[in-house]
Amino acid sequence: MSGRVDGKTALITGGGSGLGRASATHLAREGANVIVSDLNGDTARETADTINAERQGAALSCQHDATSEDDWNSALNLCQEHFGALHVLLNNAGISIGGDIESTDFDTWKKLQEVDVDSVFWGCKLALPFLRDAGGGSIINISSTVGIMGNPLTLGYGTAKAAVRSMTKSIALHCARQKYNIRCNSLHPTFIKTPLLKRFADAVGGDEEKAYDTLRSLIPLGDILDPIDVTHAVIYLASDESRMMTGSEFVIDGGLTCGYMPPI
Repeated sequence: MSGRVDGKTALITGGGSGLGRASATHLAREGANVIVSDLNGDTARETADTINAERQGAALSCQHDATSEDDWNSALNLCQEHFGALHVLLNNAGISIGGDIESTDFDTWKKLQEVDVDSVFWGCKLALPFLRDAGGGSIINISSTVGIMGNPLTLGYGTAKAAVRSMTKSIALHCARQKYNIRCNSLHPTFIKTPLLKRFADAVGGDEEKAYDTLRSLIPLGDILDPIDVTHAVIYLASDESRMMTGSEFVIDGGLTCGYMPPI
């Protein structure tokens, strides 16, 4: 263990599966203590148990609706009481529902904004005093490449992720102006091999490899992401190595957002 975040405590939302689980595990392996939160308390516990099997006492889990102010207060107080401080907040919880402007109903639109935007608002707002009391820290907000570029098939999701991108910059500047020593950055990955992507494969016929090949064809570097491609960035942003990075967009997309690459 190289200990790039040794001595830090991190709270990871949506830590019960996918990128959240991979991030919590990677942070713990680099020396952090972690609070694994998820709407599904059982999967959060599974993540924490896996981490504790490698490093006893490094992880604690809690059931947490990231859209709930009360649940946020409970999770943050648990972190403070158990580990004594909070240094890193990873706002990872979110949902993805496809649809264009004509097919997206208003209830779906509202649900996407509630889960993908409101959760980040509450997390950042309520965590600031804890991060400030710890002497500063890092907020990492998971956005997406569709938060930067348009996609007609992901109207609500893309709008939500663009809001996270903008919110991140506003929070970064606020914290800098107040001299809180709190950095806030957004992460913009493209397609990642997680259960979320498997659901996409199921939706287009269930042939996982065929679906992955279709997505690979869109990426200039010719592959979709493994979770560790993103968690390496999480470690960097959580560590003091990125002390002068705030309000930035960390894009991991194999060149997707560069623009159209014509076939050779």
